[in-house]
Amino acid sequence: MDEETVRFMLLVRDFVAKRPDSAAHIATFVQAGINDALDEARERAADMEVALVCATSPGFKKNKGNQIITDKLLKWRGRTSCAWEWLTDNPSVAHPEKS
Repeated sequence: MDEETVRFMLLVRDFVAKRPDSAAHIATFVQAGINDALDEARERAADMEVALVCATSPGFKKNKGNQIITDKLLKWRGRTSCAWEWLTDNPSVAHPEKS
C-alpha cells in the first residue's frame, strides 16, 4: 500500500476505535464500493467481448468493426490491464479508412 492509503486506513482504524458503532456503517460503504467495482468490471468485460467479436468475425465490415473496437477501448482508457494507446492513438490502425 502507498503512504496515502496507509494514512487513510489508520484514520479509519482510529475512528472506529473511538466510535465502535460506526464499524457497521463503514462496512456498508465498503460493500457498496465493492459492488460498484464489480458492476464496472462486468460492463468492461461485456464491452471487451463485443470488441473481440468485431475483431474476429469475418461478417463484420472492416470499417464499422474498427470503429466499434476503438470506441470500446477509448471508453475504458486507463482502466484495463492492457495499454491500448498504440491502437487508439494511431489513426492508421484504428481508422485505416481515414489514412
